Amino acid sequence: MKHLRIVVLSAMGLLIGSGIFVLSTNKVESKFAGKMESNPTAYLEATQLHASFKMGGRVSEILVKEGDVVKKGQVLARLESEELLTKVAQAEAAVEVQKGKLAEAQSAVQMAQGKVGEAEASTAAAAAKKSQGTDAARLTAQSVEKQVKEAQAVVKAAEAKLAALQNGARAEEKQQAKSKLEATKKAQETAQTNLERLQALFEEGLTSQAALEEAEMNFKKASSEYEVAEQAYQMVTSGPRQEEIDAAKAQLEQAKAVLELAEVSRGQVAVQEGDILVAEAGIKQSEATISSAKSGISQAEALVLSAQAGLQQAEASLAEAQTYVSYMELLAPADGIIVSKSAETGELVGSGYPVFTIEAQEDKWTTFYFPETDVTALNVGQEVQVRLLSTGEEVEGEIIQMEPAASFAVKKASQSLGETDIRSFGVKVAFPQLPEGIVTGMTVQWSEQGVKDNE
Repeated sequence: MKHLRIVVLSAMGLLIGSGIFVLSTNKVESKFAGKMESNPTAYLEATQLHASFKMGGRVSEILVKEGDVVKKGQVLARLESEELLTKVAQAEAAVEVQKGKLAEAQSAVQMAQGKVGEAEASTAAAAAKKSQGTDAARLTAQSVEKQVKEAQAVVKAAEAKLAALQNGARAEEKQQAKSKLEATKKAQETAQTNLERLQALFEEGLTSQAALEEAEMNFKKASSEYEVAEQAYQMVTSGPRQEEIDAAKAQLEQAKAVLELAEVSRGQVAVQEGDILVAEAGIKQSEATISSAKSGISQAEALVLSAQAGLQQAEASLAEAQTYVSYMELLAPADGIIVSKSAETGELVGSGYPVFTIEAQEDKWTTFYFPETDVTALNVGQEVQVRLLSTGEEVEGEIIQMEPAASFAVKKASQSLGETDIRSFGVKVAFPQLPEGIVTGMTVQWSEQGVKDNE
């Protein structure tokens, strides 16, 4: 009797175990077949951005507070910028000065070109007069003598001017240029020493980026002034340019031509021969004037190039100063809500320090975690239904990402029943539109409807 009871109990245990195994096997197979049996919950998330200044400084204004809604490009805060604004005004004034110099140089070029045209017209007139020499009248003796004396005086003046140019600058002018060169050299050395000192302090964190950049700008300015003084000194010590000497020689030749013309007239030659000589002298005079005017064009064009270079340098300095001024304003990187503020008015902040944290308004999502027996029925791009626990509303979303690797096991295998591990995968769902009042952190639940039927 006792053995019969043992057999019956053994048979009943075997039947119960087989039934559990069959039910468990059927359940796993049904999930793999695509039946969604889980309705997980998740939390709404949103992208957060950090707003920071491009350069360090002291905060002068805080224009928003935590919880404020801001638009992309809206000014959130400002740094102190009086010193930079002064530099912008100085750079603007320098640009205007350089524009004036450029206009003057261009006007000088036009005037020199006009002189060349006049001289060429005089040459043509002298050639015409040469062909009409037979119609000219003889000059009177008194007129001739007067012209000779005037021409001699002009020749002497031209010779004196040429000699002065060839002798070069006076000793006083050279000494003045040398003194200015030494002063600018000393200023450059002082600016360099200050720059090196601030660089060392900056590396140790004892000074600001703005102070270091100001020292760099002062060094560049001192170097530029030294280069200008050096060029002026070289110009004084090396003497006048060849163009000036050539122009003086041309003027001397012109004066000699006039003197020659007067002396020729003294001979009371025949009208035709006298006119021919006068015309030839006039041609020489016009050619000398053309040479002098062309030399003036070269000088004026050199001034134009110098003025253009100065204008470009001034405009570059202005653009640099304006760029630094723009860095004084902190702009919102996107539409959103101020989540946190990490600085106050009067505080010093560094470049890249996150002054504000902004939560983007248009970019909200959540991540549901499904067992692998359910996730096979889901694909990227599918539209889904979820329920907001705060209001009970059903909203639409779209699957935008399927995690390629499992996150964790939602069920461990039971060796006695022959089960397998069931792992969990993340499914990221984005919401293009949510009802008003729904904020980040609220709970959403996978709807009973789940994936929508797109057909």
